[in-house]
Amino acid sequence: MPIEHAFTYMVHPGRSDPDATKITGASVPLSGKLFGLLSDVYEKADRECDIDIEFKSGGKKDNACRDLITAFAAQPSVESGRAIAHRLASVTTHRSGLGLLFLILGKEGDAYKLLISRFPADSAILAEEKQSTLSVEFLERVFMKSAHSYKAALYKHVSIDAGFWLGSAVDKQITSPSVLASEYWVSAFLSSDFKTTSAQGTKRLATALRAAVRFASDPDVKHELVSATTLAKNLGGQVLSIADIRSKFSLSDAAYEAIKSSLKNPETLEEKFKFDFEEFSNQIAYRSVTLDTGVTISAPTKSFTNSVKEENIDGSAMRFTTQGKVIDERLKSAGQVNAPGA
Repeated sequence: MPIEHAFTYMVHPGRSDPDATKITGASVPLSGKLFGLLSDVYEKADRECDIDIEFKSGGKKDNACRDLITAFAAQPSVESGRAIAHRLASVTTHRSGLGLLFLILGKEGDAYKLLISRFPADSAILAEEKQSTLSVEFLERVFMKSAHSYKAALYKHVSIDAGFWLGSAVDKQITSPSVLASEYWVSAFLSSDFKTTSAQGTKRLATALRAAVRFASDPDVKHELVSATTLAKNLGGQVLSIADIRSKFSLSDAAYEAIKSSLKNPETLEEKFKFDFEEFSNQIAYRSVTLDTGVTISAPTKSFTNSVKEENIDGSAMRFTTQGKVIDERLKSAGQVNAPGA
């Protein structure tokens, strides 16, 4: 996956003062210490950029930021990349501060691979910034101070014109487990949305769990999956993928495979999303337990363990105890009891 072009730009905060956005840029030599550092970031991007994003289009298949990116990818130069740097400057506040933008373009097989990354820059050595370009020595000093703290977006496609609508991102400056990436980077600069929203990802997980419980033939696996839904309340606000559920709940291979096989699209297994417990509770509202005596116990999932006491009697038999005031009683026909969802 050789890098064919690499450019960098010093981006000043310009959101509140557009006239102050002087953009100095330079081509990065495709050899040397700095190139070695950038090559490492470029090669790791496929693994590290694990948040799926897509350009906003409003149904018109048109996006101003994507236009700048595809124009650069089609004709890479300091000038075509400067337009992207100007866009970043226009949404950069003084809180975000001075930044060093890198545009790295190469080929991976038949596909174009473009990495856009922003590193924080140290304003204390800004005096070394020249009027129209940046020295390699300056770049190395800035880069070395922040090589592990950056934001990035990765785009890959065999066609520049038809592709580049979907990408992936990472924000190594985010420390909260409940935040995927900064709005400043994904929404303001890239004019993109997360491909999998909180509601979509949570609903997908809940749907897969429901189906896995329904079709599991092993009682132990079924119980393990049901227990996972109870533990889900501890995931509130966390960023995860359905694949992460395996380690978070210490699921057995059988239970995990049951969830995987219940996904409508297996490719969504690794997609990141922010877990929404309220949405999860809406999708798995009730938990029911049916005993071999013909008795069924049902209660809201998020309060089942608090409302119903479970005791193991002899290794196989269970005792369920609950109490409360009777507020309603009903009779159902055999058809109603056996109907799906009854």
